Parts: sequence; structure tokens; C-alpha cells
Amino acid sequence: MLKRTSIIIYFKNPKILKEIEKISTIMYYNKKRKYAIIYVNESDVEENMNKISKMKSVKKVEQSLVENEEYILDFDVK
Repeated sequence: MLKRTSIIIYFKNPKILKEIEKISTIMYYNKKRKYAIIYVNESDVEENMNKISKMKSVKKVEQSLVENEEYILDFDVK
């Protein structure tokens, strides 16, 4: 099974979503707060982040902390 990771994209104009959709499927977007979340293969993360960050209407691109090993959520209820 392929490992996938999420990328958070902050944009200026929602029209950029059409271009982002060509790279990967958009799982969630919020036009009011101007961000989108996509999932990509772990091996292609850096390549896709570079492609997206070079687009005109993109403010910021970052990898989600949820899958990061340094950021672990522990929900064990006792």
C-alpha cells in the first residue's frame, strides 16, 4: 500500500483550484479561509510542493503535521 501525506495550500484566488486539481485530487477546500488540502504519494511530496508553490495565486504551501512523526496525537482515555 502506498503511503500518502497531506499538503495544505493557502491561496489568494480560488480559481487556482482548477490548476491544483491537475496535480492531485483536492480532498477539502475552504473558499472563505482560502486554503485547500490535497493528498499525494509520500515519494512525490517535495516535487508537488515545488510545483504548487511556483503557481501565481499560491501564498504558502506546507506539509500537514498530522502525519508527521514529531507531532503525535494520543487519545488514550483512561
